[in-house]
Amino acid sequence: MGERDICDLCGLEIGARVWTVRRAGEERRFCCEGCKGIWQMLNDVGDDGSNGPAGDGQGGKGDR
Repeated sequence: MGERDICDLCGLEIGARVWTVRRAGEERRFCCEGCKGIWQMLNDVGDDGSNGPAGDGQGGKGDR
């Protein structure tokens, strides 16, 4: 993780917690649950392919 992680919605730097959504083989990364939810709404994606914040046991970045 040499580069800074940037939120795929708002462009802010992602902190210690990463929210992710997987769709069509691609992973989108977000700085917060709000950005993740807005992206899902705009792209008509449900919770099926999404993960909670890293380290919560739901497949976020910290669980890889």
